[in-house]
Amino acid sequence: MQHQEYNWIYLIVLLTACLGIGCQGGAFNMGEVGTSENPLEKSGELAESEVWAGKILIAGEVIVPEGKTLTIRSDSVVGFDPITGVHQLIIRGSLYAEGDPDRQIIFGSLGTETELPKTGDWIGIRFEETSLNSRLSYCRIQHADTALSSQSDSVQIESCLLNNNKLAILCDDGSPTISGNEINKNGTAIRCLKNASPEITRNSIQANEFGVVCDDDSRPMIHYNEISSNYQHAIMCYASASPEIVSNNIILNKGWAVYDGGRLRENYIRGNKEIGPDVVDRGIGRESGQFYNVDDVLDPRAVPVPDAGIQREGY
Repeated sequence: MQHQEYNWIYLIVLLTACLGIGCQGGAFNMGEVGTSENPLEKSGELAESEVWAGKILIAGEVIVPEGKTLTIRSDSVVGFDPITGVHQLIIRGSLYAEGDPDRQIIFGSLGTETELPKTGDWIGIRFEETSLNSRLSYCRIQHADTALSSQSDSVQIESCLLNNNKLAILCDDGSPTISGNEINKNGTAIRCLKNASPEITRNSIQANEFGVVCDDDSRPMIHYNEISSNYQHAIMCYASASPEIVSNNIILNKGWAVYDGGRLRENYIRGNKEIGPDVVDRGIGRESGQFYNVDDVLDPRAVPVPDAGIQREGY
């Protein structure tokens, strides 16, 4: 128990009861608040809509069936036990995990008796095609293999922090709204597959291995983001993928700013591919010193986009 309490502390244990805040999906029962000593333990398929608060221990796979709702209240910590079965959330119904700027909802691994939490300790949260109107805001999601995977077009991911995951967000033929998030220190920040066309707007995508990876016939809209200091390419395209890349600051990535596809308009591109931190790319051809084999380039900027990325305190 001592080690388990230590891991709750690692995930931020000093939580307060969520009094006076409205809740989607049902009335709030104060008797259902988990604590470090007595967390709510969850596994299997939910029989009805539920509200979680406090500290929740996931030991195995939790499924929210179609037509049911899981609501997670501000200040909650959802800890995954990496040694008990398959540890993930599968959302076929709806998930509402809406924190506040100073009362985030935290999803992460509890580690083991001999190891602290690490990347890939749990599978992640998967939204299936039947999931309707799910929303995550002011959540911190870490230690997952794929933190968020969406086959649904109606998922909103806003104002969250995703870090220390192998893959932060996977758009698997689904087109969620991804806005105002800080996505850093992951293997890949965002990957789009099949016919995914998500809106990726006003995010800060920094210090990942790769920024945005577009595959198959995906057509994401990548607008007003700051994509910087990633260890490989900022935006990478495969197959017939052709993202719309508009008004982003793409700076100081060690790989290409944009590689092998995409339509560029009014982007500020500086210091990528280690050509020099102050070199601003004004090229309008399909290839330059900082991007390669793109579809089209219009109106490159000489100065940064002033409102790209996020300016938010609290992380």
